Amino acid sequence: MGGRPTGLPPSPVSLRNAVGSKMKLNLLIDPLICYEAGGSRATATLPEVYCALMADRVDAFPALRPHQRHAWHAFLSQLGALALYRSGLDTPPVEPREWASLLRGLTPEFPNDEPWQLLVDDISLPAFMQPPARTRTREREYRIEVSTPDEMDILVTSKNHDVKSSIGTRAGADDWLFALITLQTMGGYAGLGNYGISRMNGGLGNRPAFSLAPSGGGAGAHLRRDIMALLEHRQTILRHYGMNDDGLALLWTRPWDGSATEVLELCQLDPFYIEICRRVRIRRDTAGRLRGTRTTSGAARIDAKKTRGRTGDPWTPFSVNRDNRPFTLGPGGFTYRRVAELLSSEDWKLPALFQPTLDEQHSQEEMSLVARAVVRGQGATHGYHERSFPIGTGLMASMTSRNGTSELGCLARSRLEQVRKVEGILSHAIQLFLARGEEGDITQDHERMVHPWLDRLEALVDVRFLDALQIEIEADAQERQLERSRWLQNGVDGVVDQARTILQDAVNTLSCPVALRYKAQAEAETLFERRLRWKTGLPFLFEETRATAGQL
Repeated sequence: MGGRPTGLPPSPVSLRNAVGSKMKLNLLIDPLICYEAGGSRATATLPEVYCALMADRVDAFPALRPHQRHAWHAFLSQLGALALYRSGLDTPPVEPREWASLLRGLTPEFPNDEPWQLLVDDISLPAFMQPPARTRTREREYRIEVSTPDEMDILVTSKNHDVKSSIGTRAGADDWLFALITLQTMGGYAGLGNYGISRMNGGLGNRPAFSLAPSGGGAGAHLRRDIMALLEHRQTILRHYGMNDDGLALLWTRPWDGSATEVLELCQLDPFYIEICRRVRIRRDTAGRLRGTRTTSGAARIDAKKTRGRTGDPWTPFSVNRDNRPFTLGPGGFTYRRVAELLSSEDWKLPALFQPTLDEQHSQEEMSLVARAVVRGQGATHGYHERSFPIGTGLMASMTSRNGTSELGCLARSRLEQVRKVEGILSHAIQLFLARGEEGDITQDHERMVHPWLDRLEALVDVRFLDALQIEIEADAQERQLERSRWLQNGVDGVVDQARTILQDAVNTLSCPVALRYKAQAEAETLFERRLRWKTGLPFLFEETRATAGQL
């Protein structure tokens, strides 16, 4: 795995050696970011990483943890779009020195590159994603020690269940880099004096991604697409959210002592602003290892109470009926129900980066939906959720036209209602078996015992729901009912047949007196089949079956 991918100059210093040296860890000139490409590993500067990504040569960032993916992608997208816009370029450059020049152009008041250094000893100067204090005497306020990058991260790991805490004892510079970016651009409320970002609906919310990406490319193709799409949508965000075309963009470059008088308003900010939410600094200990220090603040950096997340975040859907508040993902994650609702409901408006660009509207390139979010709660993390699946031309057309969106909503809601009917029938049948075949003996305990079996059906439906919905959208009017019937009842993959299998597994697994088991099973199976054929069930499935049999 050694060596650097073709096209990059040799590394003057290894990543781990850089951490232990006296270097300032300047992202523009020091190779601090490790990535994999074509079976090899390289350490590169930030401009070199941009070049590798623009050529779509990056396979992975080894130090990047899954929950940090959106933070890193959004940071690179916003920073790249800012650099291009402020320099007047229409396309990303291809040489590292050009990228370095563009990034330095965002911080001309700092000729020594302090905003791009992980380590800056003078606290009155900015460091990368670390705001400066107004005076050096503020140094004494930074009393809280942070020994590892994961302590600085947004995950709540104190109970050591899914993700262990304080494990990054041999962390490299890029471990700290990714933790800083994730905290400062994704962090929520974490107790008194630890306020969250502006781009979420409340301190316990999250900043999800729900956007398009090229199906055939990697992280670089996704990044290049979003940079160009951001430039295309810039004026719309600027106009709708009252931002400033020449506003503050890199918030870590401005002094911040944490007082309420320093709170920023949206009208002061660039549409692509990269925010910070905590007062932190990176230092070296006596052994030369990187360590963090932090302190609290008396108010949020941006007036989040006023915005309630309404910042035009281009990755986040927002509610049409609730003051344009952004979508917050719940503990269930991106289930098929949630994704279908976002795609089809008139209550939600899809974000700017889910809209096809002008080039994509006239291209046959396949796209994918990419959905990501870290779900937060009161003193807890409820998991990282990520989902990706291809978007067909029919679904894309439906989402980009008013009539198509309405049609998509009708199809999705109809399918969801039919799944609910099957689940209700399955639940009733299992409860009847638990009550030994006596309808009047069904209790609330029986209702609770059914939940695992319904969850199993939900998981099975989740696998095919969105693909099957797209197949129906792509079909012509005469074929749509046939596709719906195939999805509902088509061997082991059909929703109804999956429910039958689950019912059989339930009656074979759940306890019941031997003398009553045959009766209970017969009653449950009869109820299941009878309710499916009732007018309140799915009678059209069986009418089609009878019609086909008659033709034979």
